[in-house]
Amino acid sequence: MQISTKATRPARVLVWLMLGSLLIGMTGCGGCRSETPQERQARLAKEAEQKAKEEEEKKKKEEKEKEKRKFIVEAPVAKPSDTEIKLSRAKKGHWMTVTQLMKSNFDDWGGETTLQVVDSKSNPVPIALTPYTLSTTRPVQLAKGRPRFVENLFFAPQSAGNASVKCTLRERNYGAVVGDIPIGTPLTMMKSYQYFFVVLAKEPNRYTFLKSLNGVLVPQDTLDGSEDLPHYQVLLPDISKQVPLPDNPMCWTTIAFVLWDEVDPDQLDRQRREALIDWLHWGGQLIVNGPDSLQLLENSFLAPYLPATDGGAAEITKVDVQTLAKYWSQKLRRQNAEPPKPLKITRNWSGVNLNLADGVGESGLAVSTGGLLVERRVGRGRIVVSRMQLAERDLLTWSPHFDDLFNAGIMRRPPRVWAAGKGTGLGGLHGEWANHPGHMRDAQYVTHLRLFSRDVHADPNATNWRNVPNPQTQQQSNFYGVTDFSIPESKPPIVAGGIGAWNNFNATSQAAREALREAAGVQVPHRSFVVTCLAVYLVVLVPLNWFFFKALGRVEYAWIAAPIIALVGTGVVVKQAQLDIGFVRAQTEIALVEIQGDYPRAHVSRYTALYTSLSTVYDMEFDDPSAVAAPFPRGLDPQGSDFKMLTGQRRSAVELTQAKNVKLAGVQVSSATTEMLHSEQMHPLDGPLTYSQLSTNQGRVVNQSQFPLKSVAVVRRVDDGDEPRLIGGWIGELEAGSGATVTFAPLLDDRFADERAKQGLAEAKRLDLEPMFALALDPRHMTPGDTRLVGRIDKVLPGVTVTPSAAQVRGAALVVAHLQRAPLASPTPDVNSPRDVIASYDDLGGEDFGDDFGG
Repeated sequence: MQISTKATRPARVLVWLMLGSLLIGMTGCGGCRSETPQERQARLAKEAEQKAKEEEEKKKKEEKEKEKRKFIVEAPVAKPSDTEIKLSRAKKGHWMTVTQLMKSNFDDWGGETTLQVVDSKSNPVPIALTPYTLSTTRPVQLAKGRPRFVENLFFAPQSAGNASVKCTLRERNYGAVVGDIPIGTPLTMMKSYQYFFVVLAKEPNRYTFLKSLNGVLVPQDTLDGSEDLPHYQVLLPDISKQVPLPDNPMCWTTIAFVLWDEVDPDQLDRQRREALIDWLHWGGQLIVNGPDSLQLLENSFLAPYLPATDGGAAEITKVDVQTLAKYWSQKLRRQNAEPPKPLKITRNWSGVNLNLADGVGESGLAVSTGGLLVERRVGRGRIVVSRMQLAERDLLTWSPHFDDLFNAGIMRRPPRVWAAGKGTGLGGLHGEWANHPGHMRDAQYVTHLRLFSRDVHADPNATNWRNVPNPQTQQQSNFYGVTDFSIPESKPPIVAGGIGAWNNFNATSQAAREALREAAGVQVPHRSFVVTCLAVYLVVLVPLNWFFFKALGRVEYAWIAAPIIALVGTGVVVKQAQLDIGFVRAQTEIALVEIQGDYPRAHVSRYTALYTSLSTVYDMEFDDPSAVAAPFPRGLDPQGSDFKMLTGQRRSAVELTQAKNVKLAGVQVSSATTEMLHSEQMHPLDGPLTYSQLSTNQGRVVNQSQFPLKSVAVVRRVDDGDEPRLIGGWIGELEAGSGATVTFAPLLDDRFADERAKQGLAEAKRLDLEPMFALALDPRHMTPGDTRLVGRIDKVLPGVTVTPSAAQVRGAALVVAHLQRAPLASPTPDVNSPRDVIASYDDLGGEDFGDDFGG
């Protein structure tokens, strides 16, 4: 059988097509050659350019959509913060500042913005153990078409869990809600032991190395799989447009350190300058990169506090760094341990000569660094200035010794001890405080800031996570004294917000509450007053009344006059007793005034009790814009056993308004009830309290403030071995503008209680502050070597107006003045080095910061 040629042509074509397809699959991409690296780079660049273009177009489209809206209101962002990362971090029990971008597109507009912390169901988070919720309001004025950053503050309650900050914008006249407001900004709650480390720098990226220092991220390696501890949230904001720091000093308690590099001080407005200086005096730590900053800081608001001034440019050589290198690399070492890592100077460092302030170069950090780092106390806080660039590459590669220098020297934290871990952590390294084992999660070793009203606790471990022995690990000792590894319990410490947290149940608050509970309410007149009034009333009602109308010849009118005389007499008695029948009000205030020596501002904490016999709504207005206030629990039990809401009772809304003055409005007090409020503010003094040491056992204190002080004593903590004790002397009264000499002698156990009692006999009506005196005169609440004045002011402090006013107003304040701080000793390096316990430590990569960080 023959097959025609015409019939086979289609088959041949099909075969050739099949062979071609096979060849294409074998050669890939139709036989095209592979993409070269140059072509791939070009393609990726083109794709990136196209993506950036699309993002830009999308952004422009969103902006156009925004312009169509009447109002633009962005979500609030908590301060301090990074510029790019819009994450609102907060700490429980702390006041926080937020900023919001707002814009009115069509008209000039005036109104107010209100912030409230809400839970996951958008319900207001109450102030724990009180019948109140709290919101904060601030007036807003927007010019047409001009964006404006508006600041407000909020309080993060200790009980806040998955909380958000809800913002509401309202019209001024009608209260109508306006704008496209986000439902809420979620709050990322920091651990009790975490604080902010804020970098204010012209080039903040030079300081990204801070995030990997083992004094910032502490290595932890235990069998329970504990993660490394981030003690600090390092913030690297772009400050070219705005400085993301709070303008209220009450909102700086979350900040532990500020690093300053080549920043014009004029970028900070007056409120932020004042807040920074307040923060320094109560324990803040300012680190100044000297070569690029000292010249800018001459004649600035920081100039009076700097440890040194600019002495001109200089080069730092190998000879200059010898003292620093030796001091910070010599450790307690085992036999055959790794030798210290040398500090290699690849080239001379750029630096600055320092003109030192008096006494700065004689001890402390200057001695341990050969003058490359110097420091000066500012109240409880301090300022550190460097001769060299803090981001010098040779220093950064000198790990782990540079980590040690930064931890114990620059940050002034306790020395640590390092051990090989028992778990699976990064590098197998585990760190503990050398002298405080088990306290690596304790806030008191992370921040230096202290407020007497917030940070005095009956339990010395109130800010520490509770640790229990690891049942999987037998206790063991090693060469460096590490005895065991612990598993932290899941529950947080007693004080969830750590150091600096607004605390309604610490020792100071409890002492103030007890005094208020004893003194609050209506003061009942003495029985002699009642007997006298009754006698006068009977004399007027019977004999005088009868004789008067008998003389007129109208004795029968005496019966008509009797009820009139009774009513008038009752009114007189009420007036004299400061009572208004059916409407009685009383105000009692216990305050704490904390002063730093040589500083003309005080931190004032007020605890106010308001009593009324009929339901009353109170407002409390403050003169100082730094004031913050909130309801204060009446009960003594922090677990709430003595607090109970009535059946059907709803929590009242209290509003803190920040306008020309600060006002806490809407405090509802029920009939025959006492409610309490807690407020804090910075208060200006006419002058500081100063102290000068005359001899070993004598000193002179001068009161330049406007307040006359009573029951004044001056004490100093001096320790004998492990037992803290006080020496001191009694002054008694110290009038405003006067001075007194004090002679120090060992104190008896009563610590001048008899002297205070004798002075109190002359003023029988003064409030009892003895529980607060006991706290202030307890050596456990002082630092060794510190000198402190303790006294009282027997009146309600100025600066607050309560409306409606009360007929009975009583008050007293405890004064705690830190006259002189102990000199700063040389810092103590770590007991050992990570290189001594982890042979491969240098291979972990922690010491190599790449090419981004030069001198």
